[in-house]
Amino acid sequence: MTWTETRRRWQALRAIEQELGATDRPALPWNDELALIFGDRAGLRAALRYRWRLAVTTQLDTHLPERVLEEQRRLLAERARGVLAVLDSETGEELGTTHAVA
Repeated sequence: MTWTETRRRWQALRAIEQELGATDRPALPWNDELALIFGDRAGLRAALRYRWRLAVTTQLDTHLPERVLEEQRRLLAERARGVLAVLDSETGEELGTTHAVA
């Protein structure tokens, strides 16, 4: 994957996250441009899942006191609530604040 392709992919994921976070009923977006970037809906879901796991592993410091860690986990899940709702509903997996972050 070239730098240009990688940049386009990350920009698309950020735009999708914003779109999903701005609605009360998030649904996986899909159009021809996303098809060119991710291949299919499963590819887009996999990219969103990867980005969520990356955010969890990079933004949660397990050396923090448990109370602080739980607050950080809650804030992170709140920011990603639209993405988590889509992933939960599309895959049936529990990717909310407890299972995916643990």
